Amino acid sequence: MNNLMKTIKNIIYLLTGLIGFGFTGCNDDDSYEPGPQTSPNCMQVYFLSTNEASKVIDASEEYAITLKIGREQTASAASVPIKILSQDEVLSIPTKVEFTAGQSISTIKISFPNAATATPYSYRLEIDGSEYADPYSILDGASKFTGSVLVASWEVAIKEATFKFGSIFPAFKQDILQMEGTNKYKITNYLNSGTDFIFTLDATTNVITPAGGYQSSATAWYFYNNDTEKIPIPCYPTGSEISINSFYLYLGASYTYLNLKTKKGRLYHYNFNSDETKGYNALDISWE
Repeated sequence: MNNLMKTIKNIIYLLTGLIGFGFTGCNDDDSYEPGPQTSPNCMQVYFLSTNEASKVIDASEEYAITLKIGREQTASAASVPIKILSQDEVLSIPTKVEFTAGQSISTIKISFPNAATATPYSYRLEIDGSEYADPYSILDGASKFTGSVLVASWEVAIKEATFKFGSIFPAFKQDILQMEGTNKYKITNYLNSGTDFIFTLDATTNVITPAGGYQSSATAWYFYNNDTEKIPIPCYPTGSEISINSFYLYLGASYTYLNLKTKKGRLYHYNFNSDETKGYNALDISWE
């Protein structure tokens, strides 16, 4: 019995020693290091969340984009360094952003005058320095930003498509343009309004999503100057004495679409006409 008890005690001592060794080993191998400390007077500078990560520029526009940069502590003027983590050579990126006293939002301009069209260029930026960047606070953005730019030109995608309203207005022919390398399309000077109708096209569902204007619901998009002033843009269909004072498109796969395979499409208008008539009048599109 004594021998048995002695054996059990020896086993317990051995296990206790191994457990202690295990804990000691974990502590010795612990390589945890605290994150970088933020300065107590940190200005909390960040790239605004509203900056577009992927930007497409029309080849007819200036070859440049603007990024907005904000800060929480605005008491004094500051020249804040920007660290360029990576960039394609064609991009010219400032290495600092300037704030005047009291200014909470400033901008930097990234230019690329020698960029080729249909070629994406990327970059990664960071607000540099613990006295400026605060990675621990919740801000309306982040101290790092990754982006890309693409210069694209408009090309004829559909040559002389036939546009035909269901009633009232005569048929006409017009090209439909596509911004190269994108799913963005344009009908210039839409219905002689002086304004282009620009939209994106889902290649799977054929659904048209208009750009700009004013979308009041999931199914109603108004041909307005913008979504703030909401001023209707009048249209003057070719060959008609009746004009369209304003209109909205009824959206959806069965109503406003463009099918590149069947070579058919439709813009489902609800028109308010100059002769005081109003109602749905679908504008059908077809091409050879």
